Amino acid sequence: MQKKFFITTPIYYSNAVPHIGNAYASFIADTIARYSRLSNVDTRFSTGVDENSQKVVESAATADMAVMDYADMMAKKHQDTWDALDIRYSDFIRTTESRHRDFVQKVLQKSFDNGDIYEWVYKGLYCVGCETFKKETDIVNGRCADHPNRELEQLSEKNYFFRLSKYQDQILEFYSSHPDFVKPRTRYNEIIEFVRGGLEDFSISRETNKFGIPLPFDPSQVTYVWYDALFNYLTVVQDDESKWWPADIHVIGKDIVKFHGIYWLAMLWSAGYEAPKQLLTTGYFTVDGQKMSKSIGNVIDPVAYVGEYSRDMLVLYLFTAFPIGEDGDFSQEQAILTFNAKLSNNIGNLLNRSIALALKIGGKLEWDISVTSTEKVEKYHSLMEVHDLKWSIELAFEYASEINKYVDENTPWKLDIEIDSDKEKLESVLFHMIANLRKIAIMLLPFFDIKMRELLSRIGTPYDDAISLTENLARDPVSFFIAEKGEPLYMRIGK
Repeated sequence: MQKKFFITTPIYYSNAVPHIGNAYASFIADTIARYSRLSNVDTRFSTGVDENSQKVVESAATADMAVMDYADMMAKKHQDTWDALDIRYSDFIRTTESRHRDFVQKVLQKSFDNGDIYEWVYKGLYCVGCETFKKETDIVNGRCADHPNRELEQLSEKNYFFRLSKYQDQILEFYSSHPDFVKPRTRYNEIIEFVRGGLEDFSISRETNKFGIPLPFDPSQVTYVWYDALFNYLTVVQDDESKWWPADIHVIGKDIVKFHGIYWLAMLWSAGYEAPKQLLTTGYFTVDGQKMSKSIGNVIDPVAYVGEYSRDMLVLYLFTAFPIGEDGDFSQEQAILTFNAKLSNNIGNLLNRSIALALKIGGKLEWDISVTSTEKVEKYHSLMEVHDLKWSIELAFEYASEINKYVDENTPWKLDIEIDSDKEKLESVLFHMIANLRKIAIMLLPFFDIKMRELLSRIGTPYDDAISLTENLARDPVSFFIAEKGEPLYMRIGK
């Protein structure tokens, strides 16, 4: 039976186009999904937009548009963004879709019938930015700590509440038996500390809001956005739920880890579902040492960035500047330097050296020895299996540096092909270069698919889609040819 793998991005708010932080999460999910597909694993990758939100209602009013017209426009902008960034998702979910409404109403009814949803009148300060009521500990100078530019709203209304407190011990037991459920470990520890501090029941509906999914047991109220939105991950697999659920990974930002790591578990258990297998959380960005701000003018539009430079540059820097889960600073200058050092001067240099030497001996070569590094290939797989993208990609560049060093030490350009012993050594060195370059390119395929396939074609050893990435890496080519001489695969990029 073929293995399956299901990964998701966060469900993004649809009241704004995706920014660099959203793109980072999507690049992570996309790269992991690509590796899974290349490994011949049946892979599903979902993303989408969270539309049943007061933010969307407010943004539509500001734009003087009907809410659904605005939602349609923004959903297209999100899809256009991911298409422009070559994010190869298999499912795009909108929470206004009828399939989502019907499924959410079904799970709401299950939890209501289980006694986990009850009616109560709630009074408190509500932050529209977070779409949640705030405790005193969440308030700084009378404002939400995460949205200090918004006034908190004093709300008092009849709501339906979910019995989160009922699941406190079960959540702690779950974390005790699943120590790798949340990555990185710092986020895991935050969850444990929060749960031990005591869980409170939370509101799952609004009486005054009218845009959203009506409660099946009280149509006068609509479902609170977080309860509705999280179930998107299950909506997309309703065509074959038993195959795809539980999800293997939710890639999320650290700002929503409590919703996914606490609320989501209890909501799933209440409706009779298993928890997902893992939460992979991302940190926050600054840009050139400053917080991203429209007023400063340092907000990075990922599509514009890719248009000016390249997708490869953006992915390379995002994945190598800091490990997944840590906060980081996006240095525009360092991104260029990293690209030139790792791809142009390292991989590109190895390719161009190979082409030059192959042309020296006439462009064709046959050899029958194994000269590639199995140790690095095995380490690469072990890193990719735990989704350590930073060190997986760094390993490939380290590999390339070693092969470039090998070339420097053997000085093949000094060899005379008219001398039999020199020609034999030249062929041996060249085959060593090509065979290892082939493996390096295959290791980088999940990150830079188009360029690495071009590289493999240039050295006459195209990737075989009929077999898995593991099998491709295990094979040493017994013959190859250098494609017609052309421009270097990677050109230097300057400011």
